Amino acid sequence: MALQRSALYQFTGDADITMRERFGWELPVTISTAANEYLGATAGVAVHDISYVGRLHAIGEDALDLLNRLSTNKVDELASGQGAPTILTTDSGRILDLIQVVNMGDHTLMITSPELQQALIEWLDKYTIMEDLEVEDHTTRYAMLHLLGPHSRQWLEQTGSVDLASLSPYGAMPAKIAGVAVQVIDKPFGPLPGFALLLSNQDAPELWTHLMETGVTPMGTEAYETVRVENAVPAYGAEMGEPYNPLEAGLIGSIDFAKGCYIGQEVIARLDTYQKVQKHLMTLRFSAESTPMAGSGLVQDGRVIGRVTSLGSIPGGRDNGHVVGLGYVRKAFALEGTRLELEAPAVGWAEITGFSRLFGPGA
Repeated sequence: MALQRSALYQFTGDADITMRERFGWELPVTISTAANEYLGATAGVAVHDISYVGRLHAIGEDALDLLNRLSTNKVDELASGQGAPTILTTDSGRILDLIQVVNMGDHTLMITSPELQQALIEWLDKYTIMEDLEVEDHTTRYAMLHLLGPHSRQWLEQTGSVDLASLSPYGAMPAKIAGVAVQVIDKPFGPLPGFALLLSNQDAPELWTHLMETGVTPMGTEAYETVRVENAVPAYGAEMGEPYNPLEAGLIGSIDFAKGCYIGQEVIARLDTYQKVQKHLMTLRFSAESTPMAGSGLVQDGRVIGRVTSLGSIPGGRDNGHVVGLGYVRKAFALEGTRLELEAPAVGWAEITGFSRLFGPGA
């Protein structure tokens, strides 16, 4: 099957740029250098083309009501322009996907993990009986950029001339940037400010050019992954999926324990009430000589008590070459400052630096 290409391939698919397959798309690993791109995202403003991220349009009067009955967060009362993160779970309380739901007025937008669009359409169809609801995959119909960094809001408001006063958390608002019509969607990257810019494929090159001309740093997948890991943002297939439940993944802030029933609700409520969570997603920092890999065991007193799930290498500055990661650690050992040896054949150790809590410590 041919790989998908974004509307911005002409800019990011240059002969001097290394491209690799990811999520069924041909994506740039680096556009300038990993160090420059990392610095842009963590100290300024950067942009990453996330057109590969799934976007579903739910059309019909019952869209929000059905999503409210199927997922962990309360979304049925979202007004036009408002949004919220919520989790679709199995009967046993395991993660199907973390999605961002936005009431766009004439439809409900669901931003999904990459490559999960069809699976979620089929899952929603399974529970759609008499509801007025139709779900369509619009992933390739539009481009989507992720503007992120501590100065991203400042760039939108000053350089982009966008008044963000009416933008609610995780919500959307229409705007024009350099004459290009976009939907600005609040999409933080953990504690790092971020905004998704949703626009037509036809207009994407013009906006990209404007971003470059105004000093925004273009970002490939390598630096974006490092920033994701450093900011403890779980990804499907690594930290999210059916092997895990939302409480283990630190997603408690996207669960409304006061709302009505949803699929998996009894299991998740029981885990929370009786403190039955067995492991936690933790942030990790590795020793200079370490050789970790995704899947490496984390060992204490000769026992494997956790596993590394994702890695990132921080380039430049005082942290040059330091490897950071995410990993699941058994509850009894999930303490900040704990050092764990890496299971052979990896060498070195990992220090637990904190909990992954994407939406905060509670609902």
